[in-house]
Amino acid sequence: MKYKETIDNNIKDNPYGVPVITSGWGGTSHAINWSITNYFVHKAYPDVIGAEYIYKRLNYVLGCHPYSNLSFVSSVGTKSKKVAYGANRGDFTAVAGGVVPGLILLKPDYLENKDDWPFLWGENECIIDGGAWYVFLANAVNELQKENK
Repeated sequence: MKYKETIDNNIKDNPYGVPVITSGWGGTSHAINWSITNYFVHKAYPDVIGAEYIYKRLNYVLGCHPYSNLSFVSSVGTKSKKVAYGANRGDFTAVAGGVVPGLILLKPDYLENKDDWPFLWGENECIIDGGAWYVFLANAVNELQKENK
């Protein structure tokens, strides 16, 4: 119950249901891993942590977040990252399924929403474990949907 109280306090000021990290690295990895933690807590205590604690985080990663509807998973969603910080910075590669850091909230132009310049690695870098976390979360949500039918 204390965990639920803590996470509810962390998200009370955010309509997206995700604790947004407002400094340093983008919060996509944090949102995904937080959701995975909530998935395991939900499996053990479904009456305490509802499935919405998992669904909202996946929605956030796929484009339900401040300043744009850009999916932070490349090639997933109607509008997603198309340019990533690849091994050759000048190749303007697309890494299908790659997860970018997300919101860094740098005013005035919110660099994380730029999709035409791979050299801003803090906004466009795809890391291997980020893709694995996303796949786990997507499968967890799929499992929860099957249980609710």
